[in-house]
Amino acid sequence: MRKQIILIFLFFLTPIFVSAAEIEIKPKNPIQGEPVLITVSGINNLSEIKSAYFGKQQLNFFLYKGKISALGAIDLAEKAGTSTVTINLKSGNKLSKDVFKNARPKVEAKIDIPEKLGGNTKAAVQKLVTNLIDEQAVVKKITEVVKPKPFWKESFRFPLSNPVITDTYGYSRNTVGYLISHKGTDFRAKVGTPIFSINRGIVRDNKTYPTFGRVVIVDHGLGLYSMYLHLSKVKVNIGELVLPGQVVGFSGDSGYVTGAHLHLTIRINGISIDPEKFFELFDVKI
Repeated sequence: MRKQIILIFLFFLTPIFVSAAEIEIKPKNPIQGEPVLITVSGINNLSEIKSAYFGKQQLNFFLYKGKISALGAIDLAEKAGTSTVTINLKSGNKLSKDVFKNARPKVEAKIDIPEKLGGNTKAAVQKLVTNLIDEQAVVKKITEVVKPKPFWKESFRFPLSNPVITDTYGYSRNTVGYLISHKGTDFRAKVGTPIFSINRGIVRDNKTYPTFGRVVIVDHGLGLYSMYLHLSKVKVNIGELVLPGQVVGFSGDSGYVTGAHLHLTIRINGISIDPEKFFELFDVKI
């Protein structure tokens, strides 16, 4: 009798695997530079999650269409191969799923340095590369800050009306012998076109940079940031709460450009990812 009581007691102390819990990954076959939407089914609320990681990247969960979800990012320079999504529950159970990160096709295109930045000279390209390194370091510091809750409440949207994509994410620009990755999506926008915030968030930067030009950075919470580059004019202040579709500025040709357009960058946990693929995750299509 005593042995039976001890066995029953140990049974209730042992964590029970929740067989109904499951991890889903979208897209199923991501490539370098893409975001992933991680959805967990079979658990009741966010408070059941103790911690979660995509490889070494910490995940932050929110509710999307009634499902417990998180955004992960695959860096453009990250090696192809397998990373594991690991979710530790407060019950003591652990969920995991392997994600294979496919290689992005290598694409290269020649691009010139505009005369206003010195033209195609060795001195100009060295200055350009130095400025890019410095600017990326500043932006990385800003966008690695993770607020513990999402500021957005509505669906995401494109940053301008009637969006037309003129240049895509992820290829290498051969600039006077230097290969510079294009980490954003370019949209057709003549000077003065209104540029909208893709969702609710807080403005973290509105400075002018030598290469990025006039920039607005919006923090959407949970490590998600949107960046609007090459603006001619800014309409928002640092610390200001902006709403979905609110005008943050007007397009221009400031910084390193060969013509007026909007360059949109989206970062997750400090990692720049493909904006087109980000919008697809939330069923936003042109």
